[in-house]
Amino acid sequence: MYSPEEAAALERRNFHSIREMIRLAYTVGFNLMEPTRWDRPLRVWTIVLSLSSLASLYGHWQMFMHYIEDMPQIVETVGTALQFLTSIAKMWYFLYAHRRMYELLRQARCHELLQRCELFSAISDLPVAESLRQRVSDIMQRYWGSTRRQLLIYLYSCIAITSNYFISSLASNLYRYFTRPHGTFDIVLPLPSLYPGWADKGLAFPYYHVQMYLESCSLYICGMTAVSFDGIFIVLCLHSVGLMESLNEMIADATSSLVPPERRVEYLRCCIYQYQRVASFAEEVNDCFRHITLTQFLLSLFGWGLGLFQLSVGLGNSSSITTIRMTMYLVASGYQIVVYCYNGQRFATASEQIAGAFYACDWFGESREFRQLIRMMLMRTNRCFRLDVSWFLPMSLPTLMSMVRTSGQYFLLLQNVNEK
Repeated sequence: MYSPEEAAALERRNFHSIREMIRLAYTVGFNLMEPTRWDRPLRVWTIVLSLSSLASLYGHWQMFMHYIEDMPQIVETVGTALQFLTSIAKMWYFLYAHRRMYELLRQARCHELLQRCELFSAISDLPVAESLRQRVSDIMQRYWGSTRRQLLIYLYSCIAITSNYFISSLASNLYRYFTRPHGTFDIVLPLPSLYPGWADKGLAFPYYHVQMYLESCSLYICGMTAVSFDGIFIVLCLHSVGLMESLNEMIADATSSLVPPERRVEYLRCCIYQYQRVASFAEEVNDCFRHITLTQFLLSLFGWGLGLFQLSVGLGNSSSITTIRMTMYLVASGYQIVVYCYNGQRFATASEQIAGAFYACDWFGESREFRQLIRMMLMRTNRCFRLDVSWFLPMSLPTLMSMVRTSGQYFLLLQNVNEK
């Protein structure tokens, strides 16, 4: 479909659309570009970050035990611990599936499935070729534009909440250091945690710096691992949707007056070959994300309820800091799961339209072989593609609404426990 010059320009444009995600991925140890000699050091950095974050669990446990009767404090401690544990799970999964994700992302970035499509070379001498090529290019460009918009919104949401935690912690400690006598104040860490043995050390080196390092690692991977890992999902999912819509455009022209009747069977066969490639790519994307996303969905199920509870506490106490922080947290975590469910719904809807595209072409006036191929494809496309959360439920808008209702019930439960 593309000349070598066009393919190179296309790859550069697609890289530009996701460049922030690729660069951020390096900071958490993910190389999403071609393999280099730095891949091994990057993996070591991933392990260092994840182990440092796991070490901070001690501080979260001590915080939990110290404030065992303070429900708002327990809720925030548990919520942030679950968040970075989910990020650690994603980091370790990426170590296992790095090559697989890189290959899928490379295929998407280069539009490899479209370049391998025989249809455009088979109809290069027909007047329908140029218009079809332009329509397919417009579809793919539209979905890559949508990918960039979603990535930027997600990136800014995660930067806002992580910056709020870190800057408020740093500013509070500096203010207390310069305005209060040494040993008369408690330090504030980026995430709620407590190290009893160092509680009276204040900002002394190395006690404060070790605590800040551990909690900053946990905070950083919460935001940046989410953007890097979930960003890959956004790219692959929307690219798949673009491929399905492009296939529908190809199928719609199978009986066009611009395609001679004697070449329509060959045209339809090329569409079927492309369908097989798209089906294989869609299945690969589903297999890559279906199990690891279970941790994300479970976290969101509890996290929204915890966040709503913290927001209600902030509003009840007239605490603007807690209110703003929980609002940003709900926006970021809410958008995170919306990305999965909304794009999963688009994925399933685009898949369902393939069967309609085969049926909608004027097959009833074609040759026997053409009609036989159409019947075969109608049977094959009865089983639509979809993105699953493990073996339990699909990524879809009904799933999103069920999660919202369940999170509301957890919120009410926490409210009742706190009042008692």
